Amino acid sequence: MVEFATRGLKMLILIFIFLGLFTGLLGGLLGIGGGVITVPALYYIFTWYGMPHEDIMHTSVATALAATTLTSIGSTWAQYRKKMLVESILKLLVPGLVIGSVSGAILSLFISNDALRIFFGAIAICCSVYFFFPRLPHFNIAPHPNRSLIGFGIIFGCLASLLGIGGGLFIIPALLGYHIAMRNVIACSSAGTLATALVGSIAYLIVAWNRSTIPHTVGYIEIPAFLAIGICSFLTTSLGVKLAHTLHTDWIKRFFALVLCVTGFFMLFHS
Repeated sequence: MVEFATRGLKMLILIFIFLGLFTGLLGGLLGIGGGVITVPALYYIFTWYGMPHEDIMHTSVATALAATTLTSIGSTWAQYRKKMLVESILKLLVPGLVIGSVSGAILSLFISNDALRIFFGAIAICCSVYFFFPRLPHFNIAPHPNRSLIGFGIIFGCLASLLGIGGGLFIIPALLGYHIAMRNVIACSSAGTLATALVGSIAYLIVAWNRSTIPHTVGYIEIPAFLAIGICSFLTTSLGVKLAHTLHTDWIKRFFALVLCVTGFFMLFHS
């Protein structure tokens, strides 16, 4: 822990800044908050800089969620200005996400570092298959959003809080199953990601307040990483949102799939 506290903090912050700029762009483009990149990146960085092995994944997840909060504020605000948010969908989705986010943070305390890492990798690879082939049939859940979306929100919030990915990874295919237009799906995913990340971060602060003794951390949230990644990602989300409204949706999904596949294999086989 001493090594992690003293080894190249300035270089670490520089890395966090570049990571934040990239994840902010990705969050605005795909409505996912950027956690799918942030978690494995932080896992590698914290490993390289000597963080205790048993704390690496939990700290990566909690820090990514906290940073995603700032990222999602920018992307959600940009989507709101473009009038792409659908209030009727968010009223059904957000309550379930809040309940699930708290549950996931509590559950994480009973799961080991390696189990979380493998779970992250497996989920990312499985979802990448769906997004890479846009012609695959969508889930046909209902012709329009209904109360079943609350139940999905609970499940998605729990998974997102466990994996530190904000929720967009699961929200997007589910909303498509309700026959919602892709641009509205991305917008509502940004808002759902904001709710999940904010509540999940607070939950991690509370449930792990006295568990972590790692320097620069509070409740498993690594403060320099949270601030650098969060602030810098906020600066690039608007550009990502603009790209989301100009690029072909098939290419958006294929890019998302590539990101998921690469990061999934990294997490699955990197110990």
